Amino acid sequence: MSTPRAPRVNAAAALPAASFEQAGMREYSEMIQDTEAFRTRYRAGIGRRYNAWLHGGFVLAFGALVFGVLIGRIENVSGWQWLAIPAGVVVFNWGEYTVHRHMGHRKHRLSALFYKRHTGDHHSFFVESKMRFEQARDWRVILFPAWLIVVYSAIGIASAYLILAQFDRNAAALFSATLLAGYLSYEIFHACEHLPGDHWLAKLPWIRHMRRLHRLHHRTDLMQSRNFNIVFPLMDWLHGTLHWEPEDGRDRPTSPNNRQPPP
Repeated sequence: MSTPRAPRVNAAAALPAASFEQAGMREYSEMIQDTEAFRTRYRAGIGRRYNAWLHGGFVLAFGALVFGVLIGRIENVSGWQWLAIPAGVVVFNWGEYTVHRHMGHRKHRLSALFYKRHTGDHHSFFVESKMRFEQARDWRVILFPAWLIVVYSAIGIASAYLILAQFDRNAAALFSATLLAGYLSYEIFHACEHLPGDHWLAKLPWIRHMRRLHRLHHRTDLMQSRNFNIVFPLMDWLHGTLHWEPEDGRDRPTSPNNRQPPP
């Protein structure tokens, strides 16, 4: 006759509430130490010639230049041509969501470099309890590489314009300018989502809302499945990956005794 097995006991459930809270605080403390250690190593690897203001300034200036060129090609827009703007918003929102979800958080050959930079660096540098940057040089781990807007404009924007211009030049310029505005908006919003909480920009209603969604995305149990949009959560809503929890007023992760799994 076989010996009956003792019933399994959930160790977490067996702990008193106080011990469970203490375990959560130990986990939190270890996570903070790991984050600080990573930040120290990452900052040490930034070249001495790196200038955060030059990085951000180049992206905005180059983007504004290309945007101006596209707008300069628009003449006497008719009613239906304005539809190119919402079309561009939807296409960019889809692209942002798809690249973030399937390349930034899925490791495969085509996305190896982006995966390392995003999941490996960005999500190690910023965790739910430490979302703010502390110095301008930290922008390097927030902003895309400065050269990427040149590639995006030369390949993506130029291709979209040249193809659509075969049918209608105004629609082509409006659509392409919207795609470029989406890129710049992504960079600006993402930077705002890592601002100190008391900064005036962080208090603007929509930015505050997206900061909350992005902070939840940086929680380790949610980062691969929830809140991939940065500017407007349209695709998150359509794909069922939008996740919201009210702010609890604490600058630390939700403790183990009240954390809820994603729906």
